[in-house]
Amino acid sequence: MDITVAYKYCERIAKNHYENFPVASFLIPKEKRKYIYAIYSFAREADDIADSDSLSQTEKIFLLNDYEKLLKDNVTEYVSTKYDAIFTSLKDTIENLKIPEIELIKLLNAFRFDVYNELHPDFKSLLDYSENSANPIGRLMLYINGFNPSEHKKHFELSDKICTALQLTNFWQDVSRDLKTGRIYIPINIMNKYDYTLDDLKIRKYNDNFRSMVNDLCVKTMQLYEDGSDLLNMLEGRLKYEIKAIYLGGTGVLKKIKEIDFDVINYRVKFNDLEKVFLLFKSFLCRVK
Repeated sequence: MDITVAYKYCERIAKNHYENFPVASFLIPKEKRKYIYAIYSFAREADDIADSDSLSQTEKIFLLNDYEKLLKDNVTEYVSTKYDAIFTSLKDTIENLKIPEIELIKLLNAFRFDVYNELHPDFKSLLDYSENSANPIGRLMLYINGFNPSEHKKHFELSDKICTALQLTNFWQDVSRDLKTGRIYIPINIMNKYDYTLDDLKIRKYNDNFRSMVNDLCVKTMQLYEDGSDLLNMLEGRLKYEIKAIYLGGTGVLKKIKEIDFDVINYRVKFNDLEKVFLLFKSFLCRVK
């Protein structure tokens, strides 16, 4: 398949799901956006497999395993599949940016975890999940922008902190939505700490225990943002403002959760268009820390 056609196909997938893109994504140089489209499309298709309502758990795992085989095959040799365009552009992206295969495999590991829909026993389990689901995204962004872990170790370490915080923020923002699909990300030991049960959660019981529990989770998450915040002042150019806007958006969600008295079991906080514009301008003007 022609490489230009392949990248255009991935661009259409990305733009059809534009609500999932960061508010400042237009700041990324045009010549690099095609790589983001390729990676996003790869992840999007795998996510669709994991979230499918028409496939059994066994079928989902089989397809995700097959998807990983295609990834490994396509690092060195193109194999014709129904995902021709995605793997053609992904192969080109991997070769041009020298991306380690493991970063993409980690994403598939996270999708497989979602298929099994297991409960998290403790906060460390959430961190381990984020190592697969979120941290590779930040690392891939750094690769796209010319960074590598051998020369920029600190950048990658700080990126992991912010990406983990973003993943956790998404969990607390989406408690009400995830309940509808039976997904629970609040760790069991945190529930026990606040004398709050799975049954309480399933009937959407909102009380002091729940408020204290979510507050605790938000405090832990904000600490991760703060631990990674030095990255924002280590970057330059467009990437600096892109990441700063994402950072401000994530911490802003935590602030909004506090404003609704942590009632994420009944409400899902989000930004309106005016607030998004404000965050974008703020990313240009303010220094974090």
